[in-house]
Amino acid sequence: MTAKQYDYNGVIAEYWDLLRGDTSKWSSRPYFLQRIRESGEPALDVACGAGRLLFDYLAEGIDIDGVDYAADMIALCRQKAAAGGFNPLLAVQPMQEMNLPRRYQTIIVPSSSFQHLTKKEDARRALQKFYKHLLPGGLLTMSLRVFEPEDDIEWEIDQEAIRPSDGAIVRRWFRCDFDTPNRLQNTEDRYEIIKDGQIVESHLFAARPYLTWYLVSEALALLAEAGFVDVHANADFTLEPATDDDTSFIVLGKRPRL
Repeated sequence: MTAKQYDYNGVIAEYWDLLRGDTSKWSSRPYFLQRIRESGEPALDVACGAGRLLFDYLAEGIDIDGVDYAADMIALCRQKAAAGGFNPLLAVQPMQEMNLPRRYQTIIVPSSSFQHLTKKEDARRALQKFYKHLLPGGLLTMSLRVFEPEDDIEWEIDQEAIRPSDGAIVRRWFRCDFDTPNRLQNTEDRYEIIKDGQIVESHLFAARPYLTWYLVSEALALLAEAGFVDVHANADFTLEPATDDDTSFIVLGKRPRL
């Protein structure tokens, strides 16, 4: 089977919510919500996907928009917005090419999405776009992860759920390998639809590379280079300071006030 490019469209978007399940208890939800409440609105959810945080926050009365490079993810968001009576700005744009009509008091980049920019020039361009889209004094906050690969991961079942419409099993297999010197992860995902014990659909996706990673000090240096001030990092969705020993952290920085 020839692998398609992993791009968060098609069956990946179709089964995104189903395979993720209940995310209401994830620690990212209250963390980013509190940052928005402290920094202010309007807010922007970059790489919003199918709207995991976006619609939680809209339901809380937050003025928040969403942007994602995957058209099918934004289509799902538009369906949810219509069903819920919401009217956020929803745009299909890569973060490094973002050009939206509004400016924001808070920009969040959850789910390590910034790390999918595996080229340094794209990462720097994205930070410039975030800076441009912030109001003076506005806050950028991004969650990041550090990978400590020891061995490649061979095929394993990563997610599985029952499709409500017909009881079919939707199964996602995953494997990855690492280019550790260059801090790159390559990944393959295989989606299977199983009915009556038989695989009736199979889809293979690959991304080489899929993501990169930064130490805390390196991520903070990137923000400072882009012009952000008051740059600092929290450890693993807490308010505790993060160091280069942390493997899950959030970086924060502000656009200077006029």
